[in-house]
Amino acid sequence: MRARIRIAPAAGLVATGALLAAAVAAPAPAAAQSSVYRCTAADGSIEFRQHPCARGDHSETLQIQDNRTGWQPPQPGSAPKPKSQKARKGATSTSPRKQHVERCWKKRQQIARINNELRAGYKPARGERLKRRRRELEAYLNEFCR
Repeated sequence: MRARIRIAPAAGLVATGALLAAAVAAPAPAAAQSSVYRCTAADGSIEFRQHPCARGDHSETLQIQDNRTGWQPPQPGSAPKPKSQKARKGATSTSPRKQHVERCWKKRQQIARINNELRAGYKPARGERLKRRRRELEAYLNEFCR
């Protein structure tokens, strides 16, 4: 026979795991532990309460320690640390002339890769896209990289 857990809504109770987690995580009053009563009724149902059980029920008192671990809230008045300015990826302190030369070199490398792929073989639609991209790159080189 399965034990049935009954939760009394009038007492403001919560299910077992949630009650224990809340008791551990909640800020404790002056005492560092809380009492929870596990009441087993005559029909086998189990109930957790904040107050002692009725006279006919089997009672067991559970002591819950308030062991604070993990995240600690920041102290009042402490300001967040300013974020450091990180260098963006690709942003270098090289001269504009050097960046221009590198950009032109990359375009020439792209044209070389396209030519290799065109020589290796392709389907007609892919070939048209490669040829169009090569024309665009060559136009860029003619315009900006002499």
